Amino acid sequence: MKSTLQERLFWWVGVPALAVVLVALGGLQYRWSDEVSDATRAQMQSGLHASLMGFRQDLARELGAACMELRPTANESGRVQPADLSRQFQHWQQTAAHPALVSQVYLWQNSGPSSPLLRLDPNQGKLERVAWPATFDALRQHLEAMPTSTNSVGIRVPRHAMHQPGQGPKRSQNSFPPWFVDQSIPALIYPWRTHVATPEAKLSAPATWIIVQLNPTILEKEIFPELAQKYFHGDYNVAVRVGGADHVLYSSAAGFGGVKNAPYDDDLPLIGPLRAGPELFSVIGRGSPPAGGRPTQLDNRRFQALERPVRLEPFPYSAEQGVWQIVVKHQRGSVEAVVASLRRRHLIASFGVLVLLAVTMAMVLIASQRARRLAGAQMSFVAGVSHELRTPLAVISSAAENIAHGVVSDPKQVARYSATILKQTRQLTQLVEQVLFFASAQQKMGQYNLRPIDVGQVIDAALENTAAIVAAAEVEVERRIEPGLPEVDADFSALSQSLQNLITNAVKYGGDKRWLGIRASALRERGAVREIQITVEDRGIGISAREIKQIFVPFYRSPQVAGSNVHGTGLGLPLARTVIEAMNGSLTVESEPGRGSAFTVHLPLASTSRAPDHQAAAKPISGEAAGSYPS
Repeated sequence: MKSTLQERLFWWVGVPALAVVLVALGGLQYRWSDEVSDATRAQMQSGLHASLMGFRQDLARELGAACMELRPTANESGRVQPADLSRQFQHWQQTAAHPALVSQVYLWQNSGPSSPLLRLDPNQGKLERVAWPATFDALRQHLEAMPTSTNSVGIRVPRHAMHQPGQGPKRSQNSFPPWFVDQSIPALIYPWRTHVATPEAKLSAPATWIIVQLNPTILEKEIFPELAQKYFHGDYNVAVRVGGADHVLYSSAAGFGGVKNAPYDDDLPLIGPLRAGPELFSVIGRGSPPAGGRPTQLDNRRFQALERPVRLEPFPYSAEQGVWQIVVKHQRGSVEAVVASLRRRHLIASFGVLVLLAVTMAMVLIASQRARRLAGAQMSFVAGVSHELRTPLAVISSAAENIAHGVVSDPKQVARYSATILKQTRQLTQLVEQVLFFASAQQKMGQYNLRPIDVGQVIDAALENTAAIVAAAEVEVERRIEPGLPEVDADFSALSQSLQNLITNAVKYGGDKRWLGIRASALRERGAVREIQITVEDRGIGISAREIKQIFVPFYRSPQVAGSNVHGTGLGLPLARTVIEAMNGSLTVESEPGRGSAFTVHLPLASTSRAPDHQAAAKPISGEAAGSYPS
């Protein structure tokens, strides 16, 4: 009673509790996957912003190196010293990572519309007068439209970049105006201020412009690809395009970056002030975004200190056309797509673990139930075997005592007692042999000596070994063997023992009809023998459809017969099926309650057998092939 109550509590309380735990774990896994996805998205975006900043800063350093080197000096009259400028240019070429980046260096003094354009000849250390290149037309028009004085060049220079009255020149980079980038040429442009003796002369001195023409091929084929590989490692598609236009300077993938308003994972201007949103402040690691979080322009002084020693600004008319802009998008679609894919994989893995856990729990529960049923069957087996052993032992002991003590002296009675002892001894021997055979069959699965044998001889051996049981039960045996059956691959002793178990069961459960049939025939397909079938049938109590699957479970006995006087251990049918399957055969059953049962052994042909004439199955079975064995 206590065990039954505990089992009910386990099934009604323990199992639902385990199910609730699994559901709770599933909910937590789903929630954790969202948190992991958010953290992964933030990490990827932060890393992407840092890579964009690194790309921008390295490009600025590459251009800034030329800017720092190419600053001309003037003599006492304020004229540029071309020899010094030539040495600076040659020194830069010797130390630069991309010496072909600068194609030409020009100087132009804003002294009037007819001011000549001078080009530096670095080999001769001279400035030579040249015509304005066609690509410089827009730049020329803009420069000629500017005022001619140094401090009124028409480009707004921040106050902190100018000298303060009464102070000496500043040594920091803030003491110089920025370098401007004409992105249409491309070229670096610098308003060089001539140093003269008096402030009055300084105000009227004409402005001198340094124009450093860049080689676009070096930018597109060397610098941009190197920086893209360095910072994005092939995980992202990268393009450098003119912002606000469809013109692409560089693209790591064919066709990428050409669409104006395409959705990109991120973008950043390469020249000029940055957008100071939350992303920028998280990248540079200083301060916090302005109130309200709206993008603004980063203060020039702070921007200069953070990014590079030389400040680059877009030339005014060039900025109107659009500044250089880097755009990136993940090769797998987008950052969101990558995060979603990772989230799906995490969910599949985590829920896979939960499913595995649930399956494991179910298998443990099923195994425990099977173990419980097996333990019950084993206890029933022990009780049944004990009863089976006790009965013949009691009869043998009683008969032996009567004979030993002289209670029985009449020769006829002594003979009757001796027959009883012999019968009980045989029953006891059969029981012991069956248990031992079951144990040995479990240990040597598939280790039988298979050889070609004649099924008729096996059937005769099984009938001979069970003749005493059949005769005692007064059962009529009908034997039918199809003539000319081919041999089968089997173990003679094991197959004979299996047939004995089937015959014994037919005798036990044959009921009042007291009839047993055993027949052997060939199964043919298209005239060829496929297998040999041996059928043992009776006309007894039969087996219900619900119990047919249980009868091959070791130690199982139907409740209908367990309480009757029919003795048994529940091992006969499991033994027969185990042995026959080990010999590459099978055992099937057809039964109907009240009308009897038919057990059929299916055996494969021996490899040396030849199929008999296909007409043999149609011939009537007669003569010595058929026999009737009355009790």
